Amino acid sequence: MKKWILITIGIVLIGIVGIGIKINSDFDKVAEAFHSEHSLKDASFVLISKSISPNKKHKYYEYQFDNGGFGYSRVFWSVIENNENKSDLEKGLIPYGFKIKGWTTESELILEKWNPYYEIKKTELKSGTEINGVKITLTE
Repeated sequence: MKKWILITIGIVLIGIVGIGIKINSDFDKVAEAFHSEHSLKDASFVLISKSISPNKKHKYYEYQFDNGGFGYSRVFWSVIENNENKSDLEKGLIPYGFKIKGWTTESELILEKWNPYYEIKKTELKSGTEINGVKITLTE
């Protein structure tokens, strides 16, 4: 009789541990959705637009993240090298307070100042500054 009680308790404990592992992995997925790596391969990545520079050396992406029941994130802009193997957008993130408008004929990135609805730390940029190897031109 004692053997059956010990076996039952063992099975229940194994079940509890299994449920705990499952809950922990679900929390990891939720945390990952809110702390995205700014990657084209991210499951919550939503592409709005992309454009290749006239000289074909760089491309920019306008995107956001689908945070499930919490809706979509703010819009991000990033410029990276035009390389099939490149998927990391973090290095080329455009600073808060600016958005990409397009390319010049000289393959410079056209940025426009904008005031997002959320509070930001102001970043000062000047025309001619480089972001991830691309010169920028500012417009008002």
